[in-house]
Formats: sequence, structure tokens, C-alpha cells
Amino acid sequence: MIRPYTAKDRPSLEDFLMHQHIFARLNEQSVEMFRDENVADFEEEGTVSLIFCDKERIVAIADLLKKHPVDGSLWLGLFVVEESLHGTGLAQTLYEQLEDQYMCPYQTEFRLGVLPHNERAQRFWKRNGYVYEKDSVTNKGTRVHVLKKRLIRPE
Repeated sequence: MIRPYTAKDRPSLEDFLMHQHIFARLNEQSVEMFRDENVADFEEEGTVSLIFCDKERIVAIADLLKKHPVDGSLWLGLFVVEESLHGTGLAQTLYEQLEDQYMCPYQTEFRLGVLPHNERAQRFWKRNGYVYEKDSVTNKGTRVHVLKKRLIRPE
């Protein structure tokens, strides 16, 4: 089940993030730094922060910016699936739900940034229709490949 994040979810979100060692390492952060940065991002105004739950346990999170102030597209700022569930197909299922319920109703063009050395993520996003657009630097100074997906809606 996907639902919007609320302040009461903070302890569960913090616990979830503390177990994402691979993602923290890819970001060259300790899990504590990774947790603190992403909890702060989830509680900022202007984004749609979502949690994916299996019963009461968070199994994935996503953070969306519905309309980027510069390019007008929807940006997927974060999509993290519980490490123990990697390779199970769950990420694919959850992403399809996310796109269907929270992305397609708002935009036809999506963007996201992927760390250049995160080859597994690059393959995942390309399988989902994203193509390389350009290199960029995030507002936090991290170099990323910007990937873009454009939907064609029947008229």
C-alpha cells in the first residue's frame, strides 16, 4: 500500500533509513547522515513524500516534486526499496504503482537523477523507459545523470 508520509511515520521512516547501508554507501554517507538528510527532505514543503507499507512495516519510500520550477516536469527525487528485498521484483511492482497513482495523473514527462556509479539503478530506470538526458549537479553538489521519460497519451 502506498500512502502519504505523515509526522507520525517519522520513527518508522528513521528505522527504515538506518537499514539502507548500500544506498548510504553509494551516496558516500554514513547511515546516520543518510537518515538525517532524507528525514529532513521528507518533512520539507513542496514535495509529495510517500511510504510503501507491507502491513505496518515500511518496505520502500519515494519523494516526488510534481512540477519542477525550471523545466515543469515531475521529478522523482528519491526511490528506495528495502535492501533485503532487492532482486525480488518488488521494486518494479512498487514503481509501476507509483507511476500509475502518483505520477501519470499530474505529468507526462518525468525526470530523476542517478548516481553515475550506480549501474544497477541505471539498468532499472532504463528498463522502465527512462533515457539519459544530461549530466547535472544536485542542489547538494552531487554529480548525477539526469534520466527522462516522456509518456505519449492517446488523443
